[in-house]
Amino acid sequence: MMRQIFAAIVAVTVWSGIAAADTPYTVVGVPIDATASNALEAQSIAMRQGQVDAVRVLVERLTLPEDRLQIPQITNEDAASMISGLQVRNEQRSATRYLGELTVSFSANAVRRWLNGLGVPFVEGQAREILVLPVLQTASGSYWLWNTTDPDTGEINEQPWLTEWRTGGYQHALSPVSAPAGDAGRMLIDGASAVEMNEDQLRSVAQAYGVSRVAVLIARQGGGVRIDGRLFSFDGVGEASSQQVPTIATGSFRAAATRFVTDLENAWKSEAIVRGGGAETLNVSVLYGSLAEWRRLQTAITGTSLIRSAQLDAIAPTGAMMTLEFRGQLYQLQRELDARGARLEEDADLGLVVRSR
Repeated sequence: MMRQIFAAIVAVTVWSGIAAADTPYTVVGVPIDATASNALEAQSIAMRQGQVDAVRVLVERLTLPEDRLQIPQITNEDAASMISGLQVRNEQRSATRYLGELTVSFSANAVRRWLNGLGVPFVEGQAREILVLPVLQTASGSYWLWNTTDPDTGEINEQPWLTEWRTGGYQHALSPVSAPAGDAGRMLIDGASAVEMNEDQLRSVAQAYGVSRVAVLIARQGGGVRIDGRLFSFDGVGEASSQQVPTIATGSFRAAATRFVTDLENAWKSEAIVRGGGAETLNVSVLYGSLAEWRRLQTAITGTSLIRSAQLDAIAPTGAMMTLEFRGQLYQLQRELDARGARLEEDADLGLVVRSR
């Protein structure tokens, strides 16, 4: 067993640099549309403009409005230098027009170099994931959460509010939000039960999906879309807190979902942004009960964007000592580690320790 533990840590005895966690570096659903003298030219124009638009979306995701003032006009060359992959869906074309929706994957290192070169502060560490239960109130007053199947034809009737969360790419946000995938969740909760917002039932849903935050978002249609709801946080046994989601009134499900996520992102960025300053050094003890738990904590530490380097100083079957070099304030580091499933806290005997959340 000790030989396995030693083998697992040799590769990270000295680790430096920011981990290449690229989840926030994917932008989904950028609309592209161009007209030209022929289809090929229209496609070329649409793709170039879509790539620049995707960079704008990414910059808005990672930065605060006041910091974006110093970013010059984004060029096609800027965009091309940062993109690592492209995918088009809902593609349509004619003899002179090309349109679709673009998904763009960016190189995290290239984006960092570009923003750092401009002197723009940015946030790339993500908040804790939120599982959203998107309930649609129907015209008859019932509450619809899951897709349904027509018993006669076998056709699936998609619940549009649920579909928006499943396909909109919101899991890539700095405050990632995702809807339950598949149909297994209907065994745990239905629309009417979700609207009742029973904490015990919502805790069971959170545990089943491996998250600690659940948002119940109730959509009502009529001259637009109105969203009301509540966000629940479950920490430890028997502990729960919740907050009302400010009412969102807008024209579409896409706009409503974007507004909800953007508000979360802005709050997270305001807390997590680091402006200037050098690095601090921290000595911590990492506590674990198994090799698997050590690996999870190791991943949390090395994947935290505020940590510039992590050096392993000593190892034992139930704990390790590490020296961390990090940017920002201690409370910011604690928040980002917490989002990755680890707690950084003071222990009366050991000093600062990292343990599983």
